[in-house]
Amino acid sequence: MTYGLIILKAAAEDALQAYNYYENLQQGLGNRFFSELLERYNDISKHPQYYGFVDEQHIIRDVMLKSFPYLVVYEIENDAVIIYAVHCTYKHPDQRFRK
Repeated sequence: MTYGLIILKAAAEDALQAYNYYENLQQGLGNRFFSELLERYNDISKHPQYYGFVDEQHIIRDVMLKSFPYLVVYEIENDAVIIYAVHCTYKHPDQRFRK
């Protein structure tokens, strides 16, 4: 079963900010970031339950990108996955939860 993805505005803004940051560092690096993020979204939509919980209530999960220091923070709700944040692990490590 493939789950539908609901990407909240805050998560989309996080992704755009990261894209712009990497693209300003080196042309094409932002595209690599975005490509990897889309791969991870695809993985999550296919098997969201593969990744671990990050809260005590066992609701919120996260998964790291492979090459970039970013987490995708999400929740499974029925047949959909809600993406809450694309969180940089270097910035504010304790602020990955925005719900």
